[in-house]
Amino acid sequence: MIIDLSSFLDGINDLLHFEGELEIDSLNLNGRGIAIVEPIKYEGEVFKIDGEKAIDIRISYVYNEICHRCLKPATNEIKTILSGKLVKGKEETDKEYEGYDEVFYYEDDTLDIREHILNQVILSLPMKSLCNFDCKGLCSTCGADLNNTRCNCIQENIDPRFEKLKNFFPKN
Repeated sequence: MIIDLSSFLDGINDLLHFEGELEIDSLNLNGRGIAIVEPIKYEGEVFKIDGEKAIDIRISYVYNEICHRCLKPATNEIKTILSGKLVKGKEETDKEYEGYDEVFYYEDDTLDIREHILNQVILSLPMKSLCNFDCKGLCSTCGADLNNTRCNCIQENIDPRFEKLKNFFPKN
């Protein structure tokens, strides 16, 4: 994912447009087993604003993961945006750029955006994936899929902090 910045840095172009795809099979984040179904698509621009060099990247991808409520396979699409400042030099801990969310370091008029895109993909994943927004999940007592069937379990939702209080009053 190397971008040639020479025409932009020489002043030939005020705006440098780029796009492409990044092939990744899967991400193993704490055993979640996320499968990237299609190549990660990205599109963006490098531009100048107030004398500073900046970059905007729009990223979209489709992934498979198990629904955290009903444990069925779920396919979801994510679209996210990554913006930052372009800085010449090697990546170092520099106090000058500490307030920026994302700093893109480039050398020899080339910029490698692969790691930035992968980091943004990881950050944009939801904590818990769902097969659909209205997923009811599984019954905590009998394990029935509440999306397809209705169980006859009696649900007593008692806060464990107050469970001892039910012994204060007789059930007559």
